Amino acid sequence: MFGGAVLLAAVCVAFTQGEANPPGPGEPYLRQESISILKRREQKEFYYLPSQESVFTHNVLDFASTSHPGTSAQPSKETTNGPTSTDTTNTLPPATTSTDQLATTLDAQSSTPYTNCGAVVNGEVAGEGVIATPGYPEQYANGLYCVWTILAGKGKRVRLNFEDFEVTRTPGCSGDYLFVSPTGLSNDTSARHMCGTDTPGEFVSEKDVLYVEFRSSPDGDTCRGFSARYTLEEVVVTCGDTISFLEFDFENPEYPAPTRNLSSHCELTISHDCEIPICQVRLDFHELELQPPEYGNCDSDQFMVRANEPVPILCGSNNGQHLYVDVAGRASTSLHVLTSEIFPKPVGHMDDPVTGNTIPREWRYEVEDNRRWKVRVNQIPCDCTYDHLKTSTPRAPTGCLQYHVGIRETIKSLNFEGTKLDYNPCWNGTELDCGRRVWTGHLNNLDYHVCVRGAEGYCGIMYSPTGPESFFLTGQTSFNYSGETANLFGTKDCQADYIVVAKSRTPGDNDPWSHDRFCGQDIGNYVKGPIVSYSTPFYMQVKTDADEFSRSIDIENRGFELEYTQLPCSGPYLFNTDQKYRG
Repeated sequence: MFGGAVLLAAVCVAFTQGEANPPGPGEPYLRQESISILKRREQKEFYYLPSQESVFTHNVLDFASTSHPGTSAQPSKETTNGPTSTDTTNTLPPATTSTDQLATTLDAQSSTPYTNCGAVVNGEVAGEGVIATPGYPEQYANGLYCVWTILAGKGKRVRLNFEDFEVTRTPGCSGDYLFVSPTGLSNDTSARHMCGTDTPGEFVSEKDVLYVEFRSSPDGDTCRGFSARYTLEEVVVTCGDTISFLEFDFENPEYPAPTRNLSSHCELTISHDCEIPICQVRLDFHELELQPPEYGNCDSDQFMVRANEPVPILCGSNNGQHLYVDVAGRASTSLHVLTSEIFPKPVGHMDDPVTGNTIPREWRYEVEDNRRWKVRVNQIPCDCTYDHLKTSTPRAPTGCLQYHVGIRETIKSLNFEGTKLDYNPCWNGTELDCGRRVWTGHLNNLDYHVCVRGAEGYCGIMYSPTGPESFFLTGQTSFNYSGETANLFGTKDCQADYIVVAKSRTPGDNDPWSHDRFCGQDIGNYVKGPIVSYSTPFYMQVKTDADEFSRSIDIENRGFELEYTQLPCSGPYLFNTDQKYRG
């Protein structure tokens, strides 16, 4: 096409008895049936959204599937729209469309005095482009009715800037006019008709749709028209913002640089628009680096969610993790990041030659000052038909904090990658353990479910350790542990920190009984190895106690990292189907 900048100059298509006269070679047009007019039940309003059919161009049928590698969208943290009018006499709001008028437009195009033009612009295909009046820069024709609906896609918004503007001026812009709706609605009463020669200001969509309408009167003088460039940008918010987008990124103000080493409270409010009922919010932690827990407790930094049900408080390193949050019936949900100042610890001691007092030789930080976050937030509608680009994140079953949908994926405990330098055994500063790297461990007081969507034709699931240090839930371990490990299982042995996989066994184990609880420093039943379950639905429960001392002495237990693989129904069962069950 045009290397990412697609010229979408509107070309008129005259409809007669339901058929369109084709445009000239290379000129884009929009098929009438590719615009659907949807009804808002609550307020009986109408607005344009695309149907399933793609936008086509004459002699270029690959328009909707051609990628544009040259496009780019710059993130922005601005939320303010530009001016709304170029004529101080513009006081008339855009005319609303009645049900009868809509029916006339759709079913009897030949009866309207206006010729239709415009386009539905799929931002997933063309991330940047130009819209213009038909024939620009020549004078536009009389009797035009052009509609451009620019769809940014989830997590993006539209920014429109006018490069040229000349529309015949009439009192109140009652004749020829241009109408831009940042709300995406054709009957947006907050927007105004524009005409004259003053170039309009910048427009930014309030959500992921921008609606542009141009109309010229059936007769009278015409002008050059307009040319405007649209760009798509990622929606990025930070501390103190309130937002209602369905998808966006929440970042610390300094991102990608670390946040400042200060005590602070960063709050984000997610507004759940009543026009689109929201049932869940999914949080994907592209980056979440905070101070680590102390013996399993988040005493310094905290990431918190205020929603319908308790959500675990996070700290430490949680890059790549995700959470599902139930928000059904709520007007808003808030995310909070609390940080505390990082202080160094004394390393080595010496006598002050002046006072004789014992003083530290030096001060060192146990935790790197690299705290930052970038969280992708997805608001999941209760009714998926609201997602006009069909990119909705799947809803998780009730009670699932995490939800996986693949045949094979990796599940790991919260803060599984968390480490720090340990300067506690550093009185002299020369001890062998002084400054050694240690696991900061899994979090305390957890009780949540990790669910896996069963694929069609798959009846079982196998959980396998990803490496020699991928399952430490009970006992004393250390960083780069190479000693002999022991697996524990069953209700008797696993009472502090453990996972639950219903009716599980290890292949090759002669034990006729299945089990559900697993802990220790390795995974398996009587033998170490992966565990298999044919109990559906597929899920894993994660349970940790309140501390690391009461029920067992657990030191540096990093948690678990397991790869699950769904097993096809057509494959061999990995143990007898007449197994007995023992918890």
